[in-house]
Amino acid sequence: MTLLATGLTTSAQGDWWYEPDAEGMNTAAEDRRPLSERSFRERLTFGGNGAFQLGTITLIGGTPQVGYRVTDNMMVGLGGTYYYNRWKDIGYTQHLYGGSLWARRKLFARVFAHVESEHINIEAFGPLLPEAGRRWVDMLWVGGGYYQGVTDRLGAGITILYDINENSLNPYDNPTIR
Repeated sequence: MTLLATGLTTSAQGDWWYEPDAEGMNTAAEDRRPLSERSFRERLTFGGNGAFQLGTITLIGGTPQVGYRVTDNMMVGLGGTYYYNRWKDIGYTQHLYGGSLWARRKLFARVFAHVESEHINIEAFGPLLPEAGRRWVDMLWVGGGYYQGVTDRLGAGITILYDINENSLNPYDNPTIR
């Protein structure tokens, strides 16, 4: 199994979990219009994860995401995935790619539940597989996380997810932290 280490999620999720009054920050530029008055474009969010490691093991990649605020407490979205792994000692290189659909529900201030269907294409081999080669791996992640808004347009968070499919070809740790 390949461990894909990704850092904290960074995203521009608008004011979804930004509480300027509690932080004592200047709110002059904050958009306080109700969600129903905002355009499709104003409801979009952008974020994702990234990884960069050089050395005996090289890991470069990321998972960009686009979300849509359905309600004040609900977001849905899609994401892409690409990681390049290289193990110098054994001369092995791997390309992992795919996509996901996800939904996120705000439970209370800064805390959310998350569900995600992810489909990843990996190069699989081993004694239990009838044939080596590229395979699509399906994972169904459930979990939750914490999001801290830095401004009304930028923040960072952490998410802990568990693959309830428990797919043996899952290239990530289970549970995984994003």
